Amino acid sequence: MRYIFINHGFMGSNIENWFPYIKESLDDNNNQVIIPQYPIDVNKHFYDYWKKVLDVYKEFNYINPNTVMIRHSSGCAFTIKYLIENNLKIDKLILVSGFNNYYADNKDDFHNVVNKTFYVDDDKLVRIKDLCNKIICIYGNNDPYIPQNIFHDLVLKLNANEIVIPNGGHLNKESGYTKFEKILEYL
Repeated sequence: MRYIFINHGFMGSNIENWFPYIKESLDDNNNQVIIPQYPIDVNKHFYDYWKKVLDVYKEFNYINPNTVMIRHSSGCAFTIKYLIENNLKIDKLILVSGFNNYYADNKDDFHNVVNKTFYVDDDKLVRIKDLCNKIICIYGNNDPYIPQNIFHDLVLKLNANEIVIPNGGHLNKESGYTKFEKILEYL
């Protein structure tokens, strides 16, 4: 059995965007798609609370060298930190509109404080390359929230495969992504 985890981002939901489409497309006798809901309460939208959710799956060995993790937005930074902190090896890490250590000038202080708990220092960030057989970064060339250089910088630091989607926006429902066929090609 291969476990495929999907992770939402800041104040997200496990039933938004293209997540249900991926689950419906891949859930079968060989793949189990898991889309946890992480706390989004303002007092629990921090790394220490989110990690408790994945800890349950880690305890039962659902996160193993055959696992695939598909992450979106700030959920990417959270997962990178979690894998490094726990020294967990997985097969593939697919980062969609992912970033690390980005502080948005146009966001309120809460947004930046929450995301900061997910970030990994650059000197530790490179360790993720040893924990994943393959890393793919997918992002839109016109993301309204994250500058292109932030995405590209992460690609370079992770030595990842880079997929840029023309007019993809943040690759979420607001950008028209309730289905995301391209991800299926990488699984």
